Amino acid sequence: MSSSNAESRKSDSSLNKTASVEPVEVGPVSYNGEEYVQSSGVTRMEAIHRSASGQSGRFTLWAVSVSVVVCAWAYSLDQSTTSNYDALATSSFSEHSSGLASLNIATGIISSVCQPFIAKISDIFSRPYTYILVLAFYVVGYIIIATSSTISAYVVGAVFVSVGSSGLSLLNNIIVADLTTLEWRGFVNSLLSAPFIINTWYAGKIVNALSTGEKWRWGYGMFAIIMPVALCPAIFTLIYLDRKAHREGIINLSSSGAVRRLALAEGRYKEQARWTVRTKQILSEIDAFGLILLGFGWSLLLLPFSLKTYAEGGWHNPSLQAMMVVGGVLLIVYVFYEIYVASVPSTPKRILKNKTFIMAVIIDFVYLMAGEFRDLYFSSYIYIVKDWSVTNWTYYNNTLTISLCVFGIFAGLFQRWTHRYKTSQIVGLCVKIIGIGILLNGTRATDNTAALILAQIIVGAGGAFSVVGSRVASQASVPHQDVALIISLLSLWSNIGGSIGAAIAAVIWSAKMPMYLREYLPANTTDTQIETFFGNIKTIRAYSFDSPTRQGAIMAYQKTLWYLIVPALGTSFIPLIAACFQTDYFLGRQQNAVMNIGPDGSHLDDSEEEETIMVKPTTLKGKFLKFWAGK
Repeated sequence: MSSSNAESRKSDSSLNKTASVEPVEVGPVSYNGEEYVQSSGVTRMEAIHRSASGQSGRFTLWAVSVSVVVCAWAYSLDQSTTSNYDALATSSFSEHSSGLASLNIATGIISSVCQPFIAKISDIFSRPYTYILVLAFYVVGYIIIATSSTISAYVVGAVFVSVGSSGLSLLNNIIVADLTTLEWRGFVNSLLSAPFIINTWYAGKIVNALSTGEKWRWGYGMFAIIMPVALCPAIFTLIYLDRKAHREGIINLSSSGAVRRLALAEGRYKEQARWTVRTKQILSEIDAFGLILLGFGWSLLLLPFSLKTYAEGGWHNPSLQAMMVVGGVLLIVYVFYEIYVASVPSTPKRILKNKTFIMAVIIDFVYLMAGEFRDLYFSSYIYIVKDWSVTNWTYYNNTLTISLCVFGIFAGLFQRWTHRYKTSQIVGLCVKIIGIGILLNGTRATDNTAALILAQIIVGAGGAFSVVGSRVASQASVPHQDVALIISLLSLWSNIGGSIGAAIAAVIWSAKMPMYLREYLPANTTDTQIETFFGNIKTIRAYSFDSPTRQGAIMAYQKTLWYLIVPALGTSFIPLIAACFQTDYFLGRQQNAVMNIGPDGSHLDDSEEEETIMVKPTTLKGKFLKFWAGK
């Protein structure tokens, strides 16, 4: 295990792991050739962990854990049900094909770009008050969706919800990373997804009850009530711990001497600074302008892919061309701004030099891009090609999620047993490729029930080992200060990859589906009917399964989906190659693998050292093992 920077973090002798300890002075730390000062939110979480050695302290940590699990349960129920309403809701506005793509692109980009904002806010202020902020977005978003009268209002509400839900998921992951050691990190993170396994079995009945008419609005709106109730225990518990830490003198973040002295030396802090000055400083630390450039750039670049079908003139539409040009320019401006202007770049140089993190980004970026190729219209495909009840349709849609959750727990336990992640991640990516390949049936997508179910399970199993591997690898490769940022940046670029996948899938779908509907539907089908079938899957479902119209639509869907599965299969080899270049860190009792500290911030005198490979590094085997460990 690398410990070159361990000497920069020393445990204060006064921190005797009692309920009352002295505030910690956090000085500059060097990592990857760059100095930084640990944020107040990170220092607070370390102090809370230090104070939890007694019985009452352990109780508060258990209270936090239970509160986070309750939040994860409500979040999983949301994800298990509301994703199934997307096709129904967009069809209600007769905007199924373009609306579904626009929805995924918009929510994917906004939810990803907002995560570094949320991570920085939680570092600068505190975890519980950041919970309140994202909960407000969540509730307002579902209220807008439930009352929407146009597809535009629906998408706006979905964007608000995506900010809130991604923020909740991010904060849960940050707290887990704050309080757990590397050897248990993958397992505990996977436990946050365990409620999906239970919720799936009655989610189908909920969706079935709310799938007719306009009842889908209640399917969204009920979470504006459920989530605040479920999240309140987590918020109140964390606020209690926050105040307890200040009251007992564990840490006084607002008067951190090291932070204040550094800021004063740089001329960035005034004792009685006006709120405008303080706000400007916070926005600079968050890199607000840079992230706004990034968000608008990707949005303007990718949204035309979903809008071109209905835009007059298609790609020749001046508005679409302008959007793409402006989006590309904004992304170029973002790169130059981050390099030459930003005082606190959203991706610091020390992170850009981190090979393990870069490989994790490549893996998850392409993983989600390929996933959107396959998944964007897959639920709609099953809705048409199978004569299943809405309940069974929902069960099937959740099969992939169940597989990811179940095998995610096994992946975490495997990491705990082996103290490694690289080999299991590579095996998982190979398994995922096999699962995608099962969906192919000659020159069309398969409609075989056994193959469809098996593919979902295998893709989920392989994906679980990959996702858990990337998550733990990226977190292990940075100091505690950068963990929240690493989690958010990995999610940001992963979701951008998903948005690119959704944009490409939308183009393929809109180019192929109308053509195949015209080819396989009965000759007396009018162009108006084809346009209706393309925009509303409910109109196809209304025909009996054996009717010529339904069977023609099934063939059109099979032919079109084939053009999405093939690129999904081809691009899935890229993450497999990138995984071979991961650093295979030893997962021990540390908070991270690059500094010899525990989750409480104290130096580990009895730290576990990684096993030494007893072979000569000059031999072929030695060189291979050295490469495999990423050393």
